[in-house]
Amino acid sequence: MAETAETRKRGRIALEVPYPSKVRLPVRRPAIVRRERLIEALSHARERRITLVSAPAGYGKTTLLLDFAQAATDPVCWYGLDERDRDAATFPDRAVELLVSAMQPGPPLTFVLDDFHFLDEAETELTQIIEGWLYRLPPGCHVILSGRTQPQLGILPLMSVRQEVDTIGAADFSFTCEEVVHLFRDVLGKGVSLDDAQHLADVSEGWAGALVLLADRVQMSRTAISLEHLRGSDTLFEYVKLEQFDPLANDLKEFLTGSAVPRWLDEQFLDELLGSKDTEERLNQLRRLNLFVLTDDQNGRRRRYHRLFRAFLVSHLRSQQPERFRELNIRAAELMEKAEQWEEAVYHYIQAGGWERIVQVTDRVGWQMFEEGQWDTLAEWLDAVPDEQLAQQPKLMLWKARILHNVSQIDLALNLLSRAITSFEANQEWALQAEALVIEGMRRPCSRRRENSSASHLTGVASSSRRRVSCVASSISTKRRGTFTT
Repeated sequence: MAETAETRKRGRIALEVPYPSKVRLPVRRPAIVRRERLIEALSHARERRITLVSAPAGYGKTTLLLDFAQAATDPVCWYGLDERDRDAATFPDRAVELLVSAMQPGPPLTFVLDDFHFLDEAETELTQIIEGWLYRLPPGCHVILSGRTQPQLGILPLMSVRQEVDTIGAADFSFTCEEVVHLFRDVLGKGVSLDDAQHLADVSEGWAGALVLLADRVQMSRTAISLEHLRGSDTLFEYVKLEQFDPLANDLKEFLTGSAVPRWLDEQFLDELLGSKDTEERLNQLRRLNLFVLTDDQNGRRRRYHRLFRAFLVSHLRSQQPERFRELNIRAAELMEKAEQWEEAVYHYIQAGGWERIVQVTDRVGWQMFEEGQWDTLAEWLDAVPDEQLAQQPKLMLWKARILHNVSQIDLALNLLSRAITSFEANQEWALQAEALVIEGMRRPCSRRRENSSASHLTGVASSSRRRVSCVASSISTKRRGTFTT
């Protein structure tokens, strides 16, 4: 039986507050999924004295508590906190009386304090009142503290050790594939296959608010959502900026945007990248604030930001501080090169537009990766280079042609080889031109064979390429040593 804080079975106290809506159950929005598994988890948590419900904005905390209250068979008292409740002198007297009255023996009761994060900066006196109240809860009285941050109450560690505290966090709120199907089909009125639902669950990492905000732009395919294509004008990023980013202090914003440049959160690396010594303290602060710091169990328990949150931070840095964005990516790439983390180094050079640096890294480790069969990695590097930049980097065109050659995409390889040969000749890079001519001579007969050309014609083409290589080799022999860059 759901009740507001105005009427309860423990004496039916009338609570007088300046804003009556704070003690009434909120109106449930119709376009939302009922989370039965979480309602059941909250019901089981009543066996303990306190439940902490903690997740960022948009995860459905208040909606869950409302559904729980409406399904409850025992009384539920509700109090919605806001910034006006931080001062002990202005905290409603009747609200304090209600806390005290909950100490009296009576039937089972659940007391909900929603938006508890508003008390993160509460006066010490008020925090002490709440801590003392929680510590002295009588049997049958259960308290739910719900908010965007982890409650900073000194009594909680002791009560946790005593097995008196249960927790429902962001990971518990994450939508499963089946829940995504339910959300799209039954709430948003959009059809979705199981494969597409799993893709959406993976990209959003189950964040309910993100799923709703992205729904209108989703075209149902496995490549429906590209995080790189999201921009500050997207509704999702506007929501993140308003709810999570803008309220933060400037120094924390600066840390967030800088630390989002690498794909993983390594304290030592970030200290070196950002020239700081407080990365560990900053990350602990972000965890307390529930600002999307996750531990990836599938990658050695490395820490990272939520994918969509990091995409917002990177987009914000790129648009608002383009020079800092480039400098940090170049610095990150250099550090990754030093550690021989080639994939990460190239990723950061791509972000910074350091195409010459990509050529240098590819020349340094390309053959080793090629011989080890890491064609997919090399292909990813080269596919990330824009066509107009690729056209200006004949060495990268040659590498891409090598890969296409080895995966039997002959026509594409020949097209790139032709362009690379022209560039090498113009730049007098004879050794590279010779190699490109050799590959061209090997592959062009295969291409012609698919077109059923005559054997004599194939021999002529191959002979022509060999003659061109011989001419280049002859030219090379007449040049002084050290003239050419290989």
